[in-house]
Order: sequence, then structure tokens, then C-alpha cells
Amino acid sequence: MTRQADHRDRAEGRTWRLITVATGWLLLLFVGAYLITPASILTLVMADLEISEATAAALVSMPQVAATVIGIPVGIYLDRVKARPIVPVAAAVLLVGSIGDWFAASGGNVSLLIASRLFAGVGMFTLWTLSITVASSAFPPERRATATSVLISGYPAGYALGQLGAPRLAGAVGWPGVFPIFGGTVLLMSFALYIAVGRVSRFDASTKPISLIGFKRVLRNRNVWMVVAVTVLGYSLYMVFNSWMPTYITRRFSVSLAESGTFVALFPAVGVLARPTGGWLSDRVLAQRRRPIFATSFVGATVLAVAMFYSTTITVLIAMLVLAGVFIQLQIGLMYQSIQEFVDPSAAGTAVALASVGGWLGSFVAPVVAGELVATAGTYAVLFTFAVGLGVVGMLTVWQMAESGESTVLS
Repeated sequence: MTRQADHRDRAEGRTWRLITVATGWLLLLFVGAYLITPASILTLVMADLEISEATAAALVSMPQVAATVIGIPVGIYLDRVKARPIVPVAAAVLLVGSIGDWFAASGGNVSLLIASRLFAGVGMFTLWTLSITVASSAFPPERRATATSVLISGYPAGYALGQLGAPRLAGAVGWPGVFPIFGGTVLLMSFALYIAVGRVSRFDASTKPISLIGFKRVLRNRNVWMVVAVTVLGYSLYMVFNSWMPTYITRRFSVSLAESGTFVALFPAVGVLARPTGGWLSDRVLAQRRRPIFATSFVGATVLAVAMFYSTTITVLIAMLVLAGVFIQLQIGLMYQSIQEFVDPSAAGTAVALASVGGWLGSFVAPVVAGELVATAGTYAVLFTFAVGLGVVGMLTVWQMAESGESTVLS
């Protein structure tokens, strides 16, 4: 009888761990949809608010700007409190920001809209970090990379949902009303995650908050900064292709921007499968080793960048671009698990925050640098040189880093 009860308990635990990942995935799905909403209805935003393309684009990136500024303090705070109750609180912050978006957009107040998007960014980043740390600690070490990678694949899926759903919702409720719809759905999913997390036993979860000494130890940990560097380079490579390839394809093959944008949309979309695949390969095939996936990602992306440069037909170029999307995104997800393996469990939130800030920093800076290079060189071909450079530096960084999957003790 006891054996049967133990079996039921284990089966129930597995079920609730899967529910935790599923609810976290859906939470990040709607967070991503909220974040990308202005980009999907950009023409309506610019026309109604009478703003330039640059200002409209800034509305898209405001939550990410907030995340970059407050990321590390938020990570430290999350390591000092119980994570579970913060989930709905963070979602409420995002909802308040989304309601502010609605009022600001309806009234044509651009400054308030920027401020509300910044405010919502605090909730966005907190939910991102919490989801990763909670999902990771809900699984044993041999399955954590898979769980984390599956979870964050909800984010690019959210981009797709926003791109497809926001214009249709705008037709029904007006574009300002789209923001609180996604914000309200985030709040609902946060309660689902709150319930699921309460039913799951945590593995290697710290019972004490991070201390000042512990924080200093994280900052002095060379391995942590190597993962941050990999994250910056990986996201930089990802965003160079994501941001500039539509323009390059339009100029090179004389197709419309809408057509090239449709082709390039496949590049991030494959992340829904590629990110979990990277985690699964690391956990199951490579016995929790992380470096081979990082190396494969950079090597594959570098080779494909060269292949794209020499592609003479749009069909070949798109095929190479989609394959590059697979290789680059194999490591996205693994980054956030790897960095946790170099620190004490009490510093998991801080570690994830550091990697996240590094990723968003690379996302901001790389497209700007690429644009300056194009302006200076007078040719879009320099984009591939930049991508190859990022890939080579990434390979060198991986060569120098330690293996987190085999070394989980602080150094």
C-alpha cells in the first residue's frame, strides 16, 4: 500500500511539474505578445499619435530598456524573498502598465505611453526571471536545461501571437485596447502558475536569502561572466539577422519589404522548436554538458553567415537563414540554466538577471552597430562580416569557459 502511495505521489509530482512548465510557457507567451504589440500595429500607432518611425520603434523597446536598467536589482531582490507570491504581483504591475498604455494611447499622450511601457517592463522582467528560476528548481538536475529551454520558447511564440493577433484585436476593440487584453491574460496565467508552483517540490532551492558576501562572490565568479559574455554574443548574433535581413533581402533581390519580412519571420519562429531541442540534447544526449551546444551554435551560425553571403538566389538565402535561426537558438535557454549552475541556489535569481540583462544589452547594441557599419561601408554585405566576427568571438569565449553541467560548485 505504501509503495502504491509513493508511486501515486511521484506520478502526481511529475504531472504538476509539467503543469508548471506549461503555465509558465503560456505566461511568457502573453508577456511576449504584450511586448511586441506596438510593432504589429505600427502604422496605426504612427497615424493616430502622429509620431515618427523612431518614436514608434522606441515604444516597442521601452519594456526592454526598463529591464536593462532594473534587471540586476530585481534579481537580487528576488533572491531575498519567496518567489511564489511575487508572480501575481509582477503580473499586476504589467497589467497596470498595460492599462496605462490604454489610457495614454486613447488620449494621444505619447509621453505617458512611454512611461507606462517602461513601468510594465518592470513586471515583464520580474516574470521572466521568476519563470526561469521556478521552472528550473522544479526539476532534478538532469532535466533542468530541457525544462528551462521549453519554458522560454513561449516568448518567441508570444511574438508570433502578437504579430498575428494584435491587428485582429485592434479591429474589434481599437488598437489602444489591445494592451490591457494581453495584460489581463498575463495576470490570469500568473495565478495559474502560482497554483502550480505551490504543488511542486523544489530541488536544491535555497532556504536563505542571498547575503552581501554571496552577491560579491557572484560578481567575482569568472564563470558567471563567461556565460554573460556568451549571452551577449548569442543575442547580438540573433538580432543582427532578425533586424537587418528584411532590408538586405529587399535591396539584394528587389522584393517588397512585406515579402522579405514574411521570409525573415521564419528565423525567430524556429526557436519554438530549436530552443527546447538545445536543452534536450544537453540533458539527455550530452549528459548535462552545456559547452558542446554553445560551440555548435556559434560554429553553425558562423558557417551559415558565410554561406548566406555567397547565396545567389533568394530560395537558398532563406533556407540558410532559417537554418541559422535553428543553430543560433539552440543555446538560448541553455544560457539561463548554465549560469545558475555556477552559483549557489540562493543566488539563482541574481544569476538569471545578469544573463538576461546581458542578452537584452546585446539585442540593443548589435543592430545599432550593424547600422553604423552599413552606413560607413556603404554596403549591406558588411552585415555578414559582423556576424562572422560575433560568431568567431563566441567560439573563442566558449573555448575558454568552464563546463557548468559538470562543475556546479562555486569557484
